[in-house]
Amino acid sequence: MSESKASNIPVSSKYTNLDEFLSTEEVPAGLIEVEYQGLPLEILNLPGESTTTIVCLHGAAEKDVRLPWFVGKGVTSDLPVNRIFLSDPSLRRSQDLNLAWYAGSRNQPDLQEALADIIRRIVRATGGYNVVFFGSSGGGYASLALSRFFPTSLALAVNPQTSISRFYPGAVERYMMHGWDMPGCDMGELPGTVAHDLVPVYAAGFSHTVALIQNAKDWFHIQNHQLPFLDAVGDAENLFMLMDRWGPDTGDGHTPPPKELLRECFEALAQCRGDWPSGLAAAGFQTETTRPDVKRRVMETAPATAG
Repeated sequence: MSESKASNIPVSSKYTNLDEFLSTEEVPAGLIEVEYQGLPLEILNLPGESTTTIVCLHGAAEKDVRLPWFVGKGVTSDLPVNRIFLSDPSLRRSQDLNLAWYAGSRNQPDLQEALADIIRRIVRATGGYNVVFFGSSGGGYASLALSRFFPTSLALAVNPQTSISRFYPGAVERYMMHGWDMPGCDMGELPGTVAHDLVPVYAAGFSHTVALIQNAKDWFHIQNHQLPFLDAVGDAENLFMLMDRWGPDTGDGHTPPPKELLRECFEALAQCRGDWPSGLAAAGFQTETTRPDVKRRVMETAPATAG
């Protein structure tokens, strides 16, 4: 098992196990490393003396990415918020694994719960109880998964997967092989601690707020992830949606919105002090979130045809 390359970010604080970190009297700022079941949990904690906290989660890593990998520092810089960045520890298992959805591995089958415990401890230290989980694609999946543990939180998910098994087969197979040593196995064989399909999980009910940002050109994710999710929960009062077309006309459409749009979203959410519906309304989100609403937005955002 080959380990991925390491970054040159200095570690400010190390803990030998999760209990040691959770029981610490003071949570330090900077890079925190917690040994947990054979892999390090790597967290960048940047407190900002705020009642709002943004937790940033990454998607698939490119070949040249060095671990730990913290995404979102630029678009969230100078916001009046606390910021927490998480690097997915499962990527440490192999250089051939570039996406693991923060769903865990053979080392850490209860990773989602462990990360929730870590976030709770940091939030308690900063008082930033208005928590926003932000991620794109695989990180969008993680934002939907982790926000479930925080009843008053907001999941801000960009072009997210909602069921890992409905993603591209090659990526799923790599995850099963390098993350779980289970090549050729169905995800239903994973431990019950792994939430790998969020559609039935959310269909059972959720109390936190969910805001989906979806590229109307990303047909693969609309068909395989957005629509199944909305068919299950599309009429929920605590669900919001922002759909438009971004990126080049060619390709698969899996392009995030411009950083300027994301920045406007973060600024509105930082100002609303946990009143997520008002912050999302200020950022242009809509409350119409059913399958017909998706179809309408796809049509409304389509380029005009030549007459």
